[in-house]
Amino acid sequence: MIRISVPATSANCGAGFDTMGLALDWRGEFSFEKADRLVITGCPEAYAGEDNLVWRAYQKGCRAAGFEPDPLHIHIETDIPFARGLGSSATCIVAGLAAAWEIHGQPASRQEVMALAAEMEGHPDNVAPAVFGNLCTTVMTEDQAVMCASDMSLWHCLALVPDLEVSTAEARKVLPGDIPLKTAARQAGMAALFVQGLERGDQQLVCAACQDRLHEPYRQQLIPAYSRLKEVCMANAVPLWISGSGSTMLAISRDREQLESMRDWVSRHFGLEGRLVDPDGKGLVICHE
Repeated sequence: MIRISVPATSANCGAGFDTMGLALDWRGEFSFEKADRLVITGCPEAYAGEDNLVWRAYQKGCRAAGFEPDPLHIHIETDIPFARGLGSSATCIVAGLAAAWEIHGQPASRQEVMALAAEMEGHPDNVAPAVFGNLCTTVMTEDQAVMCASDMSLWHCLALVPDLEVSTAEARKVLPGDIPLKTAARQAGMAALFVQGLERGDQQLVCAACQDRLHEPYRQQLIPAYSRLKEVCMANAVPLWISGSGSTMLAISRDREQLESMRDWVSRHFGLEGRLVDPDGKGLVICHE
C-alpha cells in the first residue's frame, strides 16, 4: 500500500494573482493499493467512478511514464472543503499523479508531477506549493514552469471559510479582459514587495503590499464579508486576501495569538468558521507500507 499526503493551498496570495500559492498544514490523505477492479472509498458515491479526479490523474501519470494503469483501491481521507479556494482539486491531482510512479515501483519526480498537474489544473499556482510546500512563485513560460519557493516558517495563518461555494469558472467570469498599464505596473511592484516582506518577517510591509487590483475588486462581490474584513485587517496590520477564487479568505501574522483573537472576533460578528493553520514546508509526502 502507498499513502500519499498533499497539503491544502491558498493561491493568489497578496498581489500574486495566478502566480503565488501557499501550502498549508491542512492535508488530504490518499491511499493506493492494487486491486482486481477500480474501487474508490472515502468520497461521495457520485465521485467514486471512472471520472474521479484522483483516478484520472493516476491514468495521466501512467500514460506520461509509459505504464499500463492497474485497477486500484483508492481511499480518500480529507476535510479540505470543495470549491472554497483551498486547492482541494490540486490535492487530488497531485496525489493521483504521484501514485502512477510509486505504484509501479519508481520514485515520482516532483518536477514531472508539477508539470503534469499544471496541465490538468490549467495553471501552476496551486499545484506548485502542493508539491513543494512553502510559498511558491511560479510563472509558465512557453515550455516550462519557472518556480521559486520562499520559506514561511516565521508566519501563522487563519483560514476564514464561509458557508458559500465559489466555482473557479464563475469567479473567472467577473474578471475584466484587459487592464491598464498603470495597474499592471502597480501590481508587479506590490508582488515584489509582498515577497520581500514575507522573507524579512516584516508584517507592516506585507500588509501594505497585500493590495490586489487584478481580481479582488471584482470577486469581492461574490464574498459578502470580504470588504469589511479587509478594512479591519488593514487597520490592524493583518494581511488578508481572497484564497484562490474564494470563498475562503486567508489572514497571516507573525503572532499566532493575534490570529486567535481575530478568529474569535470574526466568529462573533460574522458567524464565519475560522481554522488556525501554519504554512506547510513539506509539500507532497509519500509513504510505502
